[in-house]
Amino acid sequence: MTRNHARRVLPALLAIGALALGAAAYASGSGTNVDAGRHGSDRTIRLVETSAVPPLTVIDLDKPGLSPGDHVVVKDGVARKAGGPAVGVLRQECTLIEVGAGLATSTFECSGSIALSAGTLIIQGPFVPAAPEQSQAVTGGTGAFRAARGDAIVRAEDDQIDVRLVR
Repeated sequence: MTRNHARRVLPALLAIGALALGAAAYASGSGTNVDAGRHGSDRTIRLVETSAVPPLTVIDLDKPGLSPGDHVVVKDGVARKAGGPAVGVLRQECTLIEVGAGLATSTFECSGSIALSAGTLIIQGPFVPAAPEQSQAVTGGTGAFRAARGDAIVRAEDDQIDVRLVR
């Protein structure tokens, strides 16, 4: 894909993708502080990204246009609620794996991190921008999240990701 084509098409993809992996934190229900890093019980952290359209770097590795192996890299702030101040940073790289009918129906494999004051969460898995809900794995972390396991439920239409941490 050409750089100009990517600037027109990929922001929609990655705005959704970045929301899928990133953002900040409400601990649902119990009022748990996301930075506390409690590992004795299950908990959910609700996340929102700070930018409506985060800055992207697009790396086109093959012929112009969508092709397997193309990469998209994003970095953005994360907040506890929409419009709130940043409390961390999302970093993500997605590789195009299967080209669909268009960008929104193509399959990407994504790997990312959400850095918060108490540590960093690592989240990985497939991502299709048009899917109404999908799941990615929480594969670990650092600091208070060093033993983190669970999943991230992505609701792209709601610009929401719920990270469910389990014992």
